[in-house]
Amino acid sequence: MSTQASHARKGYLMMAVLWFAYATFAMNWVAGSSLTPQITAHFFGDRTVDPLISQLVNYSITTARVFANILAALILMKLGPKKAPMLALLFLMMSIVAIYLPNYWAYTAARMVMGLGGSMVIVYMNPVVTRYISNPTEKLRINALNTVSYNVGAFVVSLLFTFFATQFTNNWQLTLTIFAALTAVLFLAWLMFSEEFDLNTASDQNEVVTAYGYRDAIKDGFLWKYALAFGGFLTLYILSLVGLKPVFDTYTELNGSLVNLLVSGAGIIGTFVGLKIGSRGTPRKPILLTSGLIMIGSFIVTVAFGNISPLVSYIFAFISGFAMYIQYPIFMNLAHEMKGMTPQKITVLFGLFWAIAYATQTIFTIIWSYALGHMGYTVSMVVFFVSCSTYLLFSFFLPETKPKQTQPASKKTA
Repeated sequence: MSTQASHARKGYLMMAVLWFAYATFAMNWVAGSSLTPQITAHFFGDRTVDPLISQLVNYSITTARVFANILAALILMKLGPKKAPMLALLFLMMSIVAIYLPNYWAYTAARMVMGLGGSMVIVYMNPVVTRYISNPTEKLRINALNTVSYNVGAFVVSLLFTFFATQFTNNWQLTLTIFAALTAVLFLAWLMFSEEFDLNTASDQNEVVTAYGYRDAIKDGFLWKYALAFGGFLTLYILSLVGLKPVFDTYTELNGSLVNLLVSGAGIIGTFVGLKIGSRGTPRKPILLTSGLIMIGSFIVTVAFGNISPLVSYIFAFISGFAMYIQYPIFMNLAHEMKGMTPQKITVLFGLFWAIAYATQTIFTIIWSYALGHMGYTVSMVVFFVSCSTYLLFSFFLPETKPKQTQPASKKTA
């Protein structure tokens, strides 16, 4: 095997481990959220639990992701591209410890550490892609697969909880142990397949490498528009897959697990459609704005018909998930399409990007939960969709990374 082929093979193995690690993180998060009633009953008995408390684990995970993303680049530069993901995988393994802790607050803290690991994993996907992949089409394809990793994990859990609900809810500790144990396997795989590499080498040898630190990123207008737009996207994305299941089960005639299943399943299909569209090199902003409008509008219909016609709600939940994932890989590839990217620059940029986006989403989710507990279901859904709409607002101001190509004027014939 040639040195170049061996180099590429090593890169793909590293990307595969990180991909499965993030999918496993999704499985642990979604499973824990789906088992919220059983978990709170275990720790609180028959007492009524306020929505702010029952959603505390989700808040803690998203809050952990804010801090983890800010620190991810610093950890990467300190430990290197082999040891930093190893630390992230160790944090993910706290999902095993959390299950057997004696009280809800300790359980929440351990799940928060798990959230740190999940955030670090998704940040560390980017420098690996930048280092080992130079072809733009291939880079889009890899980033599309990376974006769908969470959805695959969520889809698997939703499928299991839809068709085997009794078996998976009978013993929440056993269920979470099965999902959490997968992280230990991935930790061992990373030890076997990972390698160190230079963080300041651009994948495209023709690109000019310039220093890029946190100060540069903070002053970068692209970062703020990119991250705030994604904060609105995440509000719909995460709540539709994680937070709304028990809410739908309580306030509507919908089966929350089936909604999760339809959104995540449609998202897997939408990812490949988005990949095909993105590979054509068509302008990005029209795709983002059109898909975003369909995504939010369809989920509004899902909620509106929750107590009128569940079938209509399920159809539009599927449409929403499909539209959500048409744009997701294209949106996440925008930063990779900017000139002069290196593993270090993309890590700094995405570290702050994820931190700002998750901080925004966490604030929106807390406001939504407060509205749900104190103003009722209808008002909370209005708050929810207003929050989601910030995606459309800030996406409108993003730069076009794939401007429409103008055809050269043909010469006039004599």
